[in-house]
Amino acid sequence: MTERLKTAVKTIVLAGYQLDREAFEILKLLQDREDLEEVAKEVVKEADRLTPKPMIVTKDVVEKVTAKLRKEKEVATPQIMESVRARIPYAKEVESRIQVIRDPTKTMGSGGTVEDFTRNFRDRFHKISRILRERLDVKDARTIGEALEAPLNEKVKFIAMVMEKREKRRRIFLQVDDLENAATILIPAEADRLLIEAAQRTPLDQVVCVEATKARGDLFVGQNIMLPDIPEKRANHSDEMIYAALLSDIHVGSKTFLEDVFSRVVLWLNGKIGGPEQVEIAERTKYAIIAGDLVDGIGVYPRQEDELSIKDVREQYKLVAQYIEQIPDYIDVIFIPGNHDAVRQALPQPAIPKEFAEPIYAARDVISLGNPAEIKIHNVHFLLYHGRSLDDVVATFPNLSFQTPEKAMELLLKCRHLAPEYGKRTTIAPEAEDYLVVETPPDVFQSGHIHVAKSETYRGTLVVNCGAWQAQTDYQRKMGLEPTPGILPVLNLQTLELKMIDFTSPQ
Repeated sequence: MTERLKTAVKTIVLAGYQLDREAFEILKLLQDREDLEEVAKEVVKEADRLTPKPMIVTKDVVEKVTAKLRKEKEVATPQIMESVRARIPYAKEVESRIQVIRDPTKTMGSGGTVEDFTRNFRDRFHKISRILRERLDVKDARTIGEALEAPLNEKVKFIAMVMEKREKRRRIFLQVDDLENAATILIPAEADRLLIEAAQRTPLDQVVCVEATKARGDLFVGQNIMLPDIPEKRANHSDEMIYAALLSDIHVGSKTFLEDVFSRVVLWLNGKIGGPEQVEIAERTKYAIIAGDLVDGIGVYPRQEDELSIKDVREQYKLVAQYIEQIPDYIDVIFIPGNHDAVRQALPQPAIPKEFAEPIYAARDVISLGNPAEIKIHNVHFLLYHGRSLDDVVATFPNLSFQTPEKAMELLLKCRHLAPEYGKRTTIAPEAEDYLVVETPPDVFQSGHIHVAKSETYRGTLVVNCGAWQAQTDYQRKMGLEPTPGILPVLNLQTLELKMIDFTSPQ
């Protein structure tokens, strides 16, 4: 910033005004002019004449002054003003940096036999056991077999999978095994409150570390139950200020799809609506990441056809393609499927096939991945998961609700598994490898499905549930779920600061 420009800005600020971004850019283009101070004084006079008196000087005021002075002294030229209007978005000049770390699409493929289920659970046990043993307080854990050989009343520590849970007379009994041996853990009624809550909050099929006292036979009296959890971490950051728009649950084809609201997002990404700060963010948005449910689908739940405006899933994807095509081509579009998309329901899900989503693939270059998936963009590690199992987590565990999806997502991070309990509403395919284990703690955990936009930071990981672009459905009304549609989480990849932009009213 030249001294002339600093002086001009100071003149306007001392007069009691602020400059918006576009007004400042015009002055910046004129900063080498000797009479810039005169321009600033005329800007103040012009603002003083306005009724009501503004707090912020806009580009319209500066353009009016420069146009007047151009006639008198040729201070500005039409070419300068045109260059302001045709400015190039910052993100357009930034090179894409995308690394796909994990995508189940090409490696999954299960036969569904009993042996496949056994391999899947063994893989889960071994992976989470390794994660647990990375903790300093678990390194000395034994096997169940070794713990069973301990003398009566000796304190032991071992890793096991919770197979069954029951409560009787305020006591909790956990049946556990480690693929070789089995045991029973008793949590007495008089146990510490935190221990009781830990037992109640431990999902079935979860691998844990148990601290206990050896009792008779295969019985142990529990003293502590440790989930694998994620360690405290320092998140990675981008080395330049760019943004990622985080979306989920668009539900094109539903009668409750908020077409006008979602259209405003596309207009905003093109820099056509929004205040100065929002336009600045739009110009720095390099990525749009969609965590599933691009369409409402067909036959996902009973009598769904009564709630559809488009009853052909291919036509639904055609309309999605029209929206995605309008997103500026310098913005990379990345998406995974959800339970409403035209792909198998069982987790993990492959990428949406071209058989259904060909219009999207034909409209522009996109990155289509399976669910869940892991990517790095500008050095920031994302775990992308649609979130189907969040229904089970909210329904099963105390003190969780649909209005706090970020807390349910936090529990998945503590479990280091995206669908810990088998046999609930979330269908899990018996792959030879368990793709749902969270082996590497992400910098950002992005999900959706619940239709409530919420976020928190848990142990250095930013947890974001993206909300939705669909108004409340009859099913949600019966469930007592109040969605928060039309709110877009936008992430600064340099600072990992998240802004929630509300598009429910005209910008």
